[in-house]
Amino acid sequence: MKIIPIKDRFPDDFYVFPNSVYRDLPYRPEEDREQTESLLKFAKQSFELFLITDFKNVRLLGIYPPEKTTAYFGFWEAANHFTSSKKAFDLLIQKMSQRGYKNLEGPIHFNTFHRYRLRLQSPSWGMFNREPVNPEYYPAFLEKLGFRPKHTYESRLIKTEVVPEVYQSKKDLVASVRDLPFEFIPLSEEIWVERETEVFELINTVFGLNPGFQSISIEEFRLLYNADYAAGLCPHTSVLLAERNTGKLVAISLCHPNYKSLSLSEKPVFTKHYPLLNHRTLLAKTQGVHPDHRKQGLMNYLGAYGMLTFRKFYDDIIFCLMRADNPSLRFTDAFDYEKVEYATYVREI
Repeated sequence: MKIIPIKDRFPDDFYVFPNSVYRDLPYRPEEDREQTESLLKFAKQSFELFLITDFKNVRLLGIYPPEKTTAYFGFWEAANHFTSSKKAFDLLIQKMSQRGYKNLEGPIHFNTFHRYRLRLQSPSWGMFNREPVNPEYYPAFLEKLGFRPKHTYESRLIKTEVVPEVYQSKKDLVASVRDLPFEFIPLSEEIWVERETEVFELINTVFGLNPGFQSISIEEFRLLYNADYAAGLCPHTSVLLAERNTGKLVAISLCHPNYKSLSLSEKPVFTKHYPLLNHRTLLAKTQGVHPDHRKQGLMNYLGAYGMLTFRKFYDDIIFCLMRADNPSLRFTDAFDYEKVEYATYVREI
């Protein structure tokens, strides 16, 4: 087992090793080498990083923030060989203890803007875009290593046959969307670029108090969330909500089709790739309301806005990666749904 300090780049085998883990699975995490190396440039400014690996059975990154009591692990991939993972985590914890850390949390790829969480079950949909996925034995490995779930999340699939029931129950809500004292601004590449800084600030404000949230610079934000990202959003259901009198952004909803079935080798573009889908699943990925405007029902109105055009463009919908205690889950509580759970884990040292 090697311990490799990471300064400027990951070794080439870092990107090759997952091939053996996911070779026989119907899903694989999205890991873009160029993007990961770009993220590393930001991460090394904030963390001390150690890669622990034998490049045969396990890959594990220790992420050590200075002057903190909690360290993190990320980029963990492992063959179904518990002893190798135990050796890697033992080495990581040993280095943690030498530096005075008290807790180890993960998996997290530097921060919550990037890939994090384990998926605890395998759902009928296989995988959606940017969904955290992993072999089913990963959670059991962590629990055997003394970890426990810290934060839990879930995704809910509302199937085609349930959609009419949703519409019937929400018809009054949908009918009133146009009469609100807010402007609904459909998201496009142009709107994203024009209001990028406002969107970044809104996201930080909306989600800043969420457990585990870690703010990043706008430069790092632009690596993942930029005009290319906006081109893949659904322009019919993705929206910014602004005060009519001030123009201030107060809520956001980011949705896009599940492009996974297309096995794209390029970044998805709604106008180009949506028409190629045989089955059209909408992914409701990010919804949030500014703290100053909560308890006004705006989260429900974001959902109702998406329903205005949903039946024209989609067959079913997945509400993605919501915290298990998030009030927005109430929108789907009354309906039959398929649920998949996710978690981050913690171990006290």
